[in-house]
Amino acid sequence: MPAPPDIAVILPNWVGDVVMATPALGALRRAFAHSRITLVGKQVVLDTLAGLPVAEHTLCDVSRHGRVAGGIMDLTGMLRAGRHDIAVILPNSFRSALVTKMAGIARRVGYNRDGRGWMLTDAIDPPRDETGQLTPISAIDYYVRLVALLNAMPDSRTMHLMVLPGDATAAEALLADAGADSDRPLVMLNPGASFGVSKMWDPERYAALADMLIERRGAQIIINVAPNERAIAQQVAHTMVRAPLLNFGDRDNTIAMLKALLRRCDVLVTNDTGTRHIAAALGVGVVTLFGSTDPAWAQIDYKRERVIRLDVPCSPCQQKLCSQPPGPLYHQCMSGITPEMVLPAAEELLELAAGDAEARP
Repeated sequence: MPAPPDIAVILPNWVGDVVMATPALGALRRAFAHSRITLVGKQVVLDTLAGLPVAEHTLCDVSRHGRVAGGIMDLTGMLRAGRHDIAVILPNSFRSALVTKMAGIARRVGYNRDGRGWMLTDAIDPPRDETGQLTPISAIDYYVRLVALLNAMPDSRTMHLMVLPGDATAAEALLADAGADSDRPLVMLNPGASFGVSKMWDPERYAALADMLIERRGAQIIINVAPNERAIAQQVAHTMVRAPLLNFGDRDNTIAMLKALLRRCDVLVTNDTGTRHIAAALGVGVVTLFGSTDPAWAQIDYKRERVIRLDVPCSPCQQKLCSQPPGPLYHQCMSGITPEMVLPAAEELLELAAGDAEARP
């Protein structure tokens, strides 16, 4: 009887994408229960998946922008040393296929995109319309279609993440130090977006929403941002009438702590970012504000998500910066959303969370 194949999974670089890959990763684990599976990716995405029982090993891709050639050779060497039989290539990039071919991995499974089809042994074309344009498809289904080439089928589209016990303890300590009241709801605001400012709702509107939730619901506010977005968090905090419970505009945060804090929250209000997917994977209510991006690419079928989106002619443009000239149409997809539009969705999810708490023994 042949030995089970050794599998390397090349992960996406974006946190949201890797969370949407979890149904596919779970399907691979079940289909290859006796195989050694290694997850290959940036440290931030490996940390996102920490604790999830989908692989035995991880391999960190430490290459950086501006060091492409060296990074490719470093990763190729690490993959070659792993002696993998199959590479499942989730990203669409030329580079991700190239390193697996250079590493001598015999079977290379991926999408036929970015001119890399000749490097793949098992290639699948992405869905396109009659004109040849890419058809919007949720990343969940996009990755599931790929692992289906290996007869790996998920039992559901539900995303999953884990919070490690030590991280949960650290989050509880942080909340206690901040003076959190267990009888009042926790609401996290996520006003940044790595993609670009076209995805962002105005920080002053986040502040206004926070004040409404404090006044009406006694909410305790946590402001979360990436390290390069601290100025955004500070703008929200300084505009609020009352101070937030925690503001990561003036302290360091990690993916591990973000997951642990999110699991303690009742609601997240966020732009279309990876934090949205983390919250959904942890079962937290989410209000997502969509503007320049097409929700079809990030559709998750999550019952406790409320999507706020305006139907404006130029949306979705998929642009990082609004191309409209200064005037009433500029960034209309986001500037037209008012705190009063978002408040009912947040309050509805707070009611659901309160009902869950009452139902617990």
